[in-house]
Amino acid sequence: MKDKAVMLCLLAMLVGGICILESNIVKMRPSAPDSNSDSSVYMLAGEFRTVFANLLWVKAEQYHHEYIANHPDWTQNKELLGLIQLITKLDPEFPEAYAVGTYIYADGCKNNKAAIKYVCEGIKNNPKSWDLDRVAAIIYARRMNDPQSAIPYAKMAISNCDDKWYRVRMHWLLNSVERMAREKKLANQPRALPQQ
Repeated sequence: MKDKAVMLCLLAMLVGGICILESNIVKMRPSAPDSNSDSSVYMLAGEFRTVFANLLWVKAEQYHHEYIANHPDWTQNKELLGLIQLITKLDPEFPEAYAVGTYIYADGCKNNKAAIKYVCEGIKNNPKSWDLDRVAAIIYARRMNDPQSAIPYAKMAISNCDDKWYRVRMHWLLNSVERMAREKKLANQPRALPQQ
């Protein structure tokens, strides 16, 4: 327990130091750098954040698999959410972390609005990630019962996917979401009373 506290303290100091270093580097960076004077220090700080996010992801994966050994529904692992959020703050171009966080918000926290907000943040930071588009379509269609809002995300998943096998599955997703939207529309139409 004491080791965890020390580790968390060191981790907080490291993250704080990274933030201060990056802030100072951003202030020192020229406003219009030419190709010959790119700040290697600034690039190094950005790379360090990415490396640190990847190291945290390895830790999250380890913790995730330990959790699954005792609890089959990994989306209930709400304790992992803080680590996932830290990973996406350090490296906003980490679609896997956004996807995991979205499912934990939706299923573990039962907060679909937070799930959609988080996955949309991920899509904004990773506009070519077909997997995040897929996750958004699933959350809208299944968790929020709003298949109409899911359709654009399913279409974006198809257009962003360059893998043939996954692209077929994204077409299946789009077909399912469109069918759900039609069925919901029919179910919400007023029924005419039989004439006597």
